[in-house]
Amino acid sequence: MAVTTLDAAGAGPDHWTRRGIAIVALCFVINMADGIDVTILSFIAPRIQADWGIGADVMGTLFSAGLLGMALGGMFVAPLADRLGRRRIILTALALMSVGMVASGFAHSVTQFFILRIVVGTGIGTVLAAMAALAAESAPERHRDLAVGLVQAGYPFAAVFTGLVVAHLLPVYGWHRLLAGAGAITVVLFPLAWVLLTDAVPGKAGAADRHGGVRELFSPTFRARTLALWGAVFFGLMVLYFIVSWIPKLSIEAGLSETDGIYAGALYNLGAFLGTVGMSVLAVRIPLGRLVPAMLVAAAAAMLWFGSVAMPVAATMGTAFLIGVLLQGGYNGVWPLAAGTYPARVRATGIGWAIGIGRSGAIVGPWLGGQLMAAKVALPVLFAAYCLPLLICAGCAAAVHRFAHRAHKAVEVN
Repeated sequence: MAVTTLDAAGAGPDHWTRRGIAIVALCFVINMADGIDVTILSFIAPRIQADWGIGADVMGTLFSAGLLGMALGGMFVAPLADRLGRRRIILTALALMSVGMVASGFAHSVTQFFILRIVVGTGIGTVLAAMAALAAESAPERHRDLAVGLVQAGYPFAAVFTGLVVAHLLPVYGWHRLLAGAGAITVVLFPLAWVLLTDAVPGKAGAADRHGGVRELFSPTFRARTLALWGAVFFGLMVLYFIVSWIPKLSIEAGLSETDGIYAGALYNLGAFLGTVGMSVLAVRIPLGRLVPAMLVAAAAAMLWFGSVAMPVAATMGTAFLIGVLLQGGYNGVWPLAAGTYPARVRATGIGWAIGIGRSGAIVGPWLGGQLMAAKVALPVLFAAYCLPLLICAGCAAAVHRFAHRAHKAVEVN
């Protein structure tokens, strides 16, 4: 008989089911909503600053509020999905995102907005971990990496068109209504999630599979791969958020006009979407332990080229696109790698804590880049400085795969 429910080890069905396809598609759309909720703030930031008369330092604090919320959600709420089931926690996360985004549209002070951005970030950090675990468990084992990778593609896909939509609607409706509208998208997803998601709780097969919590991540079985995964997400997000935050300005520094710099940012996000999809498809045939490091090393080479070689406008934009394909496509392969390295009983906990640790890198990356640019560091040196953490990320990703593979071989031998 075909297996169509989760087993204790977290293996999914032995073939694609209609519900499994629907769940992965829903997770993709939810991740699109995450992308809208996060990226919309960068596009409306100048209008918020003008309306409230706040400087870049205060606006930076509001940006950080979302990252703080993501860390809290990933580390302290998402692990509950291993105890209470994926459905309850994903629905809770959607509720947090919906309430936070809609209420943000009615905020009238920096303090209110700061608190609401923490609420939104908590929901996003929670749902990112829970969805990765759920997608892994809803797909056949041979397509697990494909499923988790495709879910990650929802974020850059949303980022491609969010800026275009905001640019068109912001002068007409204002930023308050746009935030409330973005929240309404998440509200619409709630009943779909309510119907599609099940109440399955991992690790119910017996005492041997009981949930071990955060402590189990540092048991002799998982310690090495946990530390390697944390290194991959920290250094990966350090570089990723540097590029995402500064790609328009870096493109201008590389010789583009302001308008072309914005287009370069859009092309980067398009490349990120296509790269993530491409990585997900290739992962069916190529082990992620080889594919992810190869893409990240190639991304480092593309970054050095972008920062060191004077190019025509078309070539500069094409290189920005290529960086998106290789950098974000490669980095997003870390999440299916993470989903495959932990059993179901601690999968959401492992991914959630990795997300929380990664937020530190997301904060350090753009800040360090700003400091280096303020110090007038040459563009080739600036990009070279970020190639080092990217290579460390590649090495850590390879180590995660190696440690997990070694553990699986040991189990087979015993």
